[in-house]
Amino acid sequence: MNSEPTPKQGRIAVVLFALTVTAGSIDAITFLGLGHAFAALTTGNVLFLGFGTVRAGTPVARPAEALAAFAVGAAAAHLVVTGLVRRGRRWFVRAVTAESVTVLLAGLLVAGASGRHTPSEPVTAVAVALLAAAMGWRSRVMVQARIPDMPTTVLQMTLVKLLADLLPGRSAVPREPLPAQVRRAGTVFGVFVGGIVGALLLRLGPGPALVCVAGLSGCVTALYVRARRRRPPPESARVR
Repeated sequence: MNSEPTPKQGRIAVVLFALTVTAGSIDAITFLGLGHAFAALTTGNVLFLGFGTVRAGTPVARPAEALAAFAVGAAAAHLVVTGLVRRGRRWFVRAVTAESVTVLLAGLLVAGASGRHTPSEPVTAVAVALLAAAMGWRSRVMVQARIPDMPTTVLQMTLVKLLADLLPGRSAVPREPLPAQVRRAGTVFGVFVGGIVGALLLRLGPGPALVCVAGLSGCVTALYVRARRRRPPPESARVR
């Protein structure tokens, strides 16, 4: 696959960087404010389940819930996106909008039930399920988008590839051109910044924090739509 972005892929890469920030923010809010589980970086949930099988007292209910919801969200996105693609419909903006609405619903639920405070256990369970489903949905959408090195919700291989690009010496991994290196660095930096943003937003309370993150996602999507209308992309662009 050619790592040189088309003009439309360049615009989408900017959107995906912003969404990477929101993924880090959502994980910070979920882990620090709604119990020990991850909504986006779901590898952590698998590890928690592994810890719980051999160490009594390790919380596993919330990670198991988040992992199941993530899978449901990914499966739902697969059905919806592939259906839209098959019918030749535009799917990227619709999919990202659906994710933002889901995060907004989680934030409104928590804020409505507990204001700026930590919600009750049932409300927390529903909110975590909504957030993990939204991140599973997003992860499947990013697979469809096929923008190299910007998955927005996973980090390990992106970091390894970035190091292979930057460190000297021969490698089995071919050194990528500058645009690919920038995308990889943006993914790592975006998750880091997102974690900071999410931790800071928690000062407002989990519910208001999630509403802010949903608002950021919505603004990014609106700006993308405006840019697309001002400069129509080539007909051959993959993401619609």
